[in-house]
Amino acid sequence: MLNDLSLVERGLAAHGVPLADRHPDVKEMAKGQTLRIRLAADGTIDDVERIGETGNGAVWTLRDGQHNGFPGLKTDAGLLPLDEAAHEAHQRAWSADKSPAARRGELERLVAASGPPRLQNDAWPKPGHRKRIAERLDQLRPLADDPRAASVPACMERFLQGLPAFLPNLAEALFKKLADGDDGWLDIVQAALTGPVPLVIDVAMDDFTLDASDPRQIAAVSAALSRPAAMSGDDAAPSGFCALSGRTTALHRGNFPQPNLPALGQSYIFARNGDIPSLARYGRAGSASFPLAADLAPRFNAVCDVLTAPDAKGRTWRLIPPETGDKPDLLIVSLPAVAGEPVADALAEDSREDDVDGETDGAAPVGGMDLLRELASRVIAHSHGEDRHGHAERAMTVLILRAVDPANRKAIYHRRTDAQALFDAAERWQAATANVPDGIVFPVPVKGRRVPVPRGPFPVAPLSITRLSRMQFVNGGRRRLSVAGTPAGDAFELFLGNGAVERRARTLLRLLLRRHSALLGGLAAARSRGPDHLKDFDPKADLRRDALRSVTWIGVLLHLLGRPKEDYMAGTAASAAFRLGQLLAGADTLHIGYCADLRNGDVPPSLIGNAVLTIAGNRPQRALAILQSRLKPYLAWARREEYLEKRTRELWVEKPADRTRTMSEAQKKSLRLYWAIRKGAASAPRLTGLVGDLLKEDLGKRPDDEFKAELLLGYLAGLPRPAGEKSGTSNDNTETDPNGETAS
Repeated sequence: MLNDLSLVERGLAAHGVPLADRHPDVKEMAKGQTLRIRLAADGTIDDVERIGETGNGAVWTLRDGQHNGFPGLKTDAGLLPLDEAAHEAHQRAWSADKSPAARRGELERLVAASGPPRLQNDAWPKPGHRKRIAERLDQLRPLADDPRAASVPACMERFLQGLPAFLPNLAEALFKKLADGDDGWLDIVQAALTGPVPLVIDVAMDDFTLDASDPRQIAAVSAALSRPAAMSGDDAAPSGFCALSGRTTALHRGNFPQPNLPALGQSYIFARNGDIPSLARYGRAGSASFPLAADLAPRFNAVCDVLTAPDAKGRTWRLIPPETGDKPDLLIVSLPAVAGEPVADALAEDSREDDVDGETDGAAPVGGMDLLRELASRVIAHSHGEDRHGHAERAMTVLILRAVDPANRKAIYHRRTDAQALFDAAERWQAATANVPDGIVFPVPVKGRRVPVPRGPFPVAPLSITRLSRMQFVNGGRRRLSVAGTPAGDAFELFLGNGAVERRARTLLRLLLRRHSALLGGLAAARSRGPDHLKDFDPKADLRRDALRSVTWIGVLLHLLGRPKEDYMAGTAASAAFRLGQLLAGADTLHIGYCADLRNGDVPPSLIGNAVLTIAGNRPQRALAILQSRLKPYLAWARREEYLEKRTRELWVEKPADRTRTMSEAQKKSLRLYWAIRKGAASAPRLTGLVGDLLKEDLGKRPDDEFKAELLLGYLAGLPRPAGEKSGTSNDNTETDPNGETAS
């Protein structure tokens, strides 16, 4: 990680982003509830407070790796001397009745039955821990002259002074809190009396300007610990050649910084353990194996603090799914010139289908690429067109970190690019995400809408493919299985257009077709049957959202492979796959109309187009021959124009003029049959034309993945509407079905 952080640090420094240097020994407290112990000048306990949450930078502590923490430390046992039987009896009573009154009574009984609190002895803190606190006190004594930072050495001095009676005094202070009657203290008092509990040592409230544990003390503490005068003996910094900066300077000595990274936890930015033979083959371990300037280590720690701060989520960092497993990876993005913008979200988070008000007929909402283009153009304009090479403020760094094991973090992807490359990539990506046919629409529930809203494929973020590709759809597309997906690094290379783009695109297209074809084909068939069937197939609408994302990704990959929709949708030999898919969709519509008339809407489980969809992807000529044979009785039915006109007149139901009235179930079914027959009969002439056109094409060669993808898109898009006809909603009683489609 050192090389990666070095590049980021240069970019932040070049753009003037402030970095508060943090000494490697300054760490964050673990998340959770903690007791703050305020000490008077004589070392006795002045007050005890509850801290609801100590993580996310709320409280700091000094620590040697995982040891010798202060002012944050932890007791080694409960304050009451409980044997095993007494402890088990208490836990049973504590869990049996969780009401505040019962729990207060149980704590009072426990205090009365257990005798005096555990006495202070040499076991806590351990002698080495006490010695380290005293050493820290000597290093930080110069802070006593600073009114804002003087509380830090004071709390250390007071703690060491009051040690002989610290634990009994703490127990007495907690007994008083229990007697005050505040139920909010019950859980933390119980935890402290019966087991180890984290503590934060501080000074009395009114004695100093700032608390010792205040995060604003970190800069002063780090500066004091980094002074040459504060380091002597084994801690003295040797002089040498820094491997990153090229300077001859004082070198870092001891542990490297260990920032607390989102999801990954405490992570050394560099570690080389001498106990692992393969890591110490040259006889060097720890800081001796990588000479680093002493002033760079705290700056790298500060870089991690700035980029992964809680309020920077979505801007410079976010969690992303790995290609396999449950623990997320950490994406860090640094574009210093626009540090306040949500660049990380734009790279990893898809646009939502409810980002656009109103209905859409396949039109995609605005996505993150618009933001990236705008940000990149601002950075380019700010540099006044200067040569982009060597300008750190224009550079963007993308870093993906992973917890390989509890003590090992790895940078699994690192890419440094610049604003111009980002602008170009965003433009290409916008064109690629628009490479989907018109007419692929599914009704999707949207917050604030009473009925589902038609939504077409929406823009996808480059890094979203990892989550999507991990889904294998089975059981006709109704169920997901979790499998290994595409690494985020490969997705980002596709976005930037680096390396073997065509090879990566073909591999990913093949993977999506194998894993998502069942979903896309099943949803398209369910949509053809009507809203009730679609809801039964996908009751939560999450499959529809996955399908819309998958369609966009298929369009992206076709675009990267040189297949824009203007080509594969055109009426040429090159577009035979798309037109064959439309033919299969139209055959389903015809089949449903036939069943609506002659079977009173009872449709068999398999529609004639959907039944040959898989065959069409492998042997299109065979599929066309099968379909041509099976269509004959349905086409004959559609030619009975007078009969169908009479039949539909019988089924038509006028909408109630009074909006407070509703149609009966029988009337609704009659309208559904009406529309199924109208649309089925209207599709027949276009099917005949499509069959004639496709019979002229050479469909004998073995289909490739592009053919299969275009076939699937054609099946999802369905037959095009006749010229001049559009989807719409009507305010009168014109013949518009519940899905907003008009029969031709």
